[in-house]
Amino acid sequence: MKRTAFYISFFLFVSALLISCGSTMELPEYLGHLDSGEYKTCISELEKKNSKDSNPERIRDNFDIAMMQHYQKDYDSSLKILNGTDRLMDDAVTKSISRGFASAVANDNASEYSGNPYEYVYINVFNALNYYNKGDLDEAAVEVRRLNEKQRKYLQEYGEWIKNDDTQIEISDTYSKLNLDKKAITENLPPKPTEADIFRDSATARYLSIVFAMMDDSVNNSWNVEADSRTLKALNPSFDVAAETSISAGKGRLDVLAFSGLIGRRGERRLIVGPFPGIQFPTGKAFVYIPAFDLEFVYPEFPAPQTVLNPHVMPTFGWGPSFTIYPGKNEIIKMPQNQIASVRVVFDSGSSAGSIDLALLEDFNYSVSQDVKMKARKAYSRSLKRSMAKKFTAVAGATATLIVAEEAVKKSENVLTIAAYAGTYLSAAKAIDQVDRTETADIRQVYALPAQSYASGIELPAGKYSFTVQYLSKNGGLLGEEKFNDVLVTSGKTVLVESTCQK
Repeated sequence: MKRTAFYISFFLFVSALLISCGSTMELPEYLGHLDSGEYKTCISELEKKNSKDSNPERIRDNFDIAMMQHYQKDYDSSLKILNGTDRLMDDAVTKSISRGFASAVANDNASEYSGNPYEYVYINVFNALNYYNKGDLDEAAVEVRRLNEKQRKYLQEYGEWIKNDDTQIEISDTYSKLNLDKKAITENLPPKPTEADIFRDSATARYLSIVFAMMDDSVNNSWNVEADSRTLKALNPSFDVAAETSISAGKGRLDVLAFSGLIGRRGERRLIVGPFPGIQFPTGKAFVYIPAFDLEFVYPEFPAPQTVLNPHVMPTFGWGPSFTIYPGKNEIIKMPQNQIASVRVVFDSGSSAGSIDLALLEDFNYSVSQDVKMKARKAYSRSLKRSMAKKFTAVAGATATLIVAEEAVKKSENVLTIAAYAGTYLSAAKAIDQVDRTETADIRQVYALPAQSYASGIELPAGKYSFTVQYLSKNGGLLGEEKFNDVLVTSGKTVLVESTCQK
């Protein structure tokens, strides 16, 4: 009969393990293909997803498709998708503004993805490059002008919403009833974002505006190069803006804009502010003796269901295309970030130009990092309130169910009723645990954007030039290169060449 006690104990022990094991956070499946440069496969998977009538991530998925097409120099396809995505984003952002950029009732992930503020700008940056690479400078300039409109329409309102953040955490009776760690709740409230955290502009966008103006007088007349220069200097003080706005007599200027790596990815951290010891074994005994079977059943030494509040409300920023994070732990696993540390342009032998090093123009990862800072406080507060309501309801339901099972054990302390109670007990614990898993941070983003942009130029006599753009590691090793042949430099004008390497 002692064997029966072993079986029941073993059943409870294994069941408890199954319930306590959490799964890792799942990122979109197509990222593996993106990271390995398998763009065609990745695009195919996203197109299948977009073929469904309902896809709340349609904006993100379309943006990713268009970026991969851009890297493949399929500018027509990228242009078509980005134009449509820009319209979808415009509509979605307008709705977001009207509802306060938030989903207060449902999990944020359930809402339509409207894009992050920096993505509102970058979509036009790359669409401008699509037009330029197709030979349509006028439309490229139009795309850059749209950035100014978005600053007025979206970014200003978004910035005001962020600055007016008055989020507070009020400790109500619900927290006490759930026996939660109030100190942990208040201490983990993310700091209020500052004016410096608000995304306003892109150095790459201002650079393109200046370069396009230097290419064509008609474009130059419609742009304030001086204003763009001041803005670019403020965004990136180390960048040589003056060199971009003047060309020596009898010379032309060759500029190279290079994009490297893939943008860093967000992760989420589970904040544990429990446990909640509200559901206990019914008899209060260490063991139950069952005379009919001459069986002494000992309850195993595992605690009552550890129904901890795990609001996944603090998105944390991780670097590189292989970044991952494990829920349930307060540690972040950061994989190697973008391997490319510098970019160099080497002219073919016979050219007097030699080589030039490109300057870091913009770190796109910084935009993600700042975006996380802006959203964390409000997301934390919303998720906490939702978790409280759902957890309290779940605990009340589980307690009522266990009371019924407890009465059955009191009436008949036999193997079957104890096993039935054990099953009910573990099911209740699992149900309450699942409440936590419904609350996840909204870490959605466009994944196929580059990590950094580099740019610089050189004055040259009019003529055709061939050169190689080289992408180098920290120790100077060659990670990738792209060859350009017979690029025409015209006296008094700037010509721009775009290169990419997603290592």
